[in-house]
Amino acid sequence: MFARPRATSRRRRTALVAACAAAALLSACMANPGDAPTVEGERPVAPPEDATGAASLREIRVGVDDFGDGFNPHLIADTSPVTDLVASLTLPSAFEPDPADPDTWRPNPDLLESAELVPVSDPVPDADSGDAGGTANGATSVPEVDPGQALPGDTRIRYRISPGAQWSDGTPISGADFRYLQSVLAEQPGVRDAAGYERIRGITVSDGGRQVDVIIEGAMPEWRTLFRYLLPSHILRPSTTPFADALDGGIPASGGRYSAQSFDVGRGEVRLVRNDRFWGETPARTETVIIRSIGDAVTGAELLRTGQLQSLWLRPQQTTGLTYGLVPGSVELPRPVPRELVVHANLASDALADAEVRRLLLSRIDPAAVAAVATGRTDDLEIPEAPGPVADAAEMTDEDVAAAFAEAGVGFTDEDPLRIGVMGDDVQAVAAARAVAGQLTRAGVPATVDGASDRDLSAALLPHGRVDLTVAWSSSVDSPLRAQGRWGCPSSTRASLPPDSVAGESAAPATTTTSPSAGGDAGPGASESAASVAPSSVARAANLSGVCDGGVDGLLADAEGSGAADPEVYGESGDLDGIREAVRELAVELPIVVERMLGVVGPGVRYGAGSDPTQWPAAPYTGPFRMLPEWRRIEEPANGRGAAGPGTGPEDGEDAGAGDGDGDGDGDGGDN
Repeated sequence: MFARPRATSRRRRTALVAACAAAALLSACMANPGDAPTVEGERPVAPPEDATGAASLREIRVGVDDFGDGFNPHLIADTSPVTDLVASLTLPSAFEPDPADPDTWRPNPDLLESAELVPVSDPVPDADSGDAGGTANGATSVPEVDPGQALPGDTRIRYRISPGAQWSDGTPISGADFRYLQSVLAEQPGVRDAAGYERIRGITVSDGGRQVDVIIEGAMPEWRTLFRYLLPSHILRPSTTPFADALDGGIPASGGRYSAQSFDVGRGEVRLVRNDRFWGETPARTETVIIRSIGDAVTGAELLRTGQLQSLWLRPQQTTGLTYGLVPGSVELPRPVPRELVVHANLASDALADAEVRRLLLSRIDPAAVAAVATGRTDDLEIPEAPGPVADAAEMTDEDVAAAFAEAGVGFTDEDPLRIGVMGDDVQAVAAARAVAGQLTRAGVPATVDGASDRDLSAALLPHGRVDLTVAWSSSVDSPLRAQGRWGCPSSTRASLPPDSVAGESAAPATTTTSPSAGGDAGPGASESAASVAPSSVARAANLSGVCDGGVDGLLADAEGSGAADPEVYGESGDLDGIREAVRELAVELPIVVERMLGVVGPGVRYGAGSDPTQWPAAPYTGPFRMLPEWRRIEEPANGRGAAGPGTGPEDGEDAGAGDGDGDGDGDGGDN
């Protein structure tokens, strides 16, 4: 229902189409939630009240600076602060960041009764008869677990889903949703953080869908990061819409404390309402959350000053902090986000097959200048350390680089320029790609930004060498599993499309070079011109360069095995520095800038017993907004920030007993 022509940019769709499609899907989902049974006896949720008996104001409005066109948290192309925020409020996750320590993960007490490692030798439960699995859009469902599949060194996880857990249309959340998410993340192109799902040997669903047994190949200390943002398989699995487009119109069914009421990309507004089918102990306090685009900081500051916005979550430009700092009673919360903007060199491109050529090309790019253009600021830029080989090549002149290119038989012309793809319509990524094209052109390397869709890029153009560079947001490599996803050999389960399937594609003819087989032995110290690349039959996920290097894979395997699969262990860092150095030697990417967000909380917002937003729990991607369901909007005071008048503030006993700061007194720290 949300399908679009593959060669058509998302930006070309009208707001009316998006809004109507979203409404149609939501209506259809409510009328036909699939063949799963509906949870009976759901209870309506009354508007929450504070300790004084006064009902909280019913609406909180959050300002953002830009909307993407899609809301799928698992797609590289949809990566954005708005997608992160909407997903955290509407989609359930097996684990969530611990409020006391965001670097560790705890089971989601609303979704799960338990999640534990069990011996691989334990008997495998009988699978539910007629389990629908999780196939979608050509993906092959992961098989049921055969006891003979598990090896002594494997990891086995058992999840027990809470009996009341349900989607907002009444369909139970079940093991079918786990199976669906695994199938699409292991097999679809253009997805984020898929490495863990590729290693799943099998999943068994039993006990009426409530018990999920997952067997993973080898040790995986980071198993708690799996099954984040489950999707409603009963809606998406039968759909004929490609996974890349399935959430363009919004979230069709919610498993969180809020449900989607409307997604209007054209107007720049998302409206979420309290999910009255939410089964957990702490339903959202505020009835409605409106997320709206505010355009610029001056407008946002005025909306905050007049009470038309209660908070903002945005990417700061040069004077953004100064502008919002002048709003009386507001509090600014700057935060880095574990995500970085990266230029990826495509090893499938004939022109970039030689590592020395890639080094010289990347050395013509000035990350600081590109970062300034992309972010709109020159201050407070966290630019990752430049790779050593690229930094060395930067000492060469443009003339030296041109001579080296000529010697290597590489040449770009105005008629046949270097092609740069962008994953998605993110404003900063597009700006960065254009800046890179400008820098390369000025250095004597004619370059252009390719307008192909993200699906065409990942599934057809990149695997077949039709694009030379790609600009995209990538998760920061802070663990072996993240490193595996970004630099490990791409999984052969992701089948590429033929390049001639791209409608209107104007790039050069397909390359004739035969790609080395996956798992080659090229690595640090190997021939400079023999870096291995994934076969052209394999589509791209987080490894957008297509690097498939035996030396790097060996380091990745050693790092992943350095942490024991123990319930008390989140993960071990392993030799990440060694992995990074090996990747630098291959010259396959150039990080530009680490993402930075600015949260602004106005004077009319409270959380729990604390009125100081700097002390509120935060999460890696959503900052303080992970606790937004616990926020309360109060009448803006006349006597200073957060003081709602005599007898109503925490100083006078409001929310007494909320020992964890989330206002419910249960010590769980809130939701994600």
